[in-house]
Amino acid sequence: MIIIESERLYLRTLRYSDIDDLYTLIFSEKEVLKHTFGHALTNLAQVTEFLAESGNFNGVFGLSALVERNSGQLIGLAGVLESRYLTDLDYEFGFILAKKYWGKGYAKEIGQAQIDFIGEQLNASRVLAFVNQANLASIKTIKRLGLEYLTTISLADRGEREVYVLNYNSSIAPSSC
Repeated sequence: MIIIESERLYLRTLRYSDIDDLYTLIFSEKEVLKHTFGHALTNLAQVTEFLAESGNFNGVFGLSALVERNSGQLIGLAGVLESRYLTDLDYEFGFILAKKYWGKGYAKEIGQAQIDFIGEQLNASRVLAFVNQANLASIKTIKRLGLEYLTTISLADRGEREVYVLNYNSSIAPSSC
């Protein structure tokens, strides 16, 4: 099921058949993982367990498959998450791209599509992004998407994270890429 579409990408529910590819593209690449997770996932069994808990296999929320539209190639993970770290309910977005897809503007493109989805489809008043303070490329992308630094928190499952926020207001609607 396709959840979100952009010009060059789409986000769809995960399939169990994606796990081996995601292990190769994301979880076996130290440079990709360096600032992503609060703990290392070192083998296929750990990745399978992690995705079974955090992956979106049949809905809207959770880590979903990020696919390049023209090629149909799986290029990473992205997703909309329900977040209860700061308030009763916020929505968070994120993205993790395989290294060979870095530098193509894909993070900004899927980030903008997720921001639009959260504002338009979920009628949220704001959107959050959580990022490791050493992940300068993601911070730059998040800022370019219009988010501003809010606070730093420590998460049991991800470690210390900077929190960025974009408040939607009625006079300025989210814009598509």
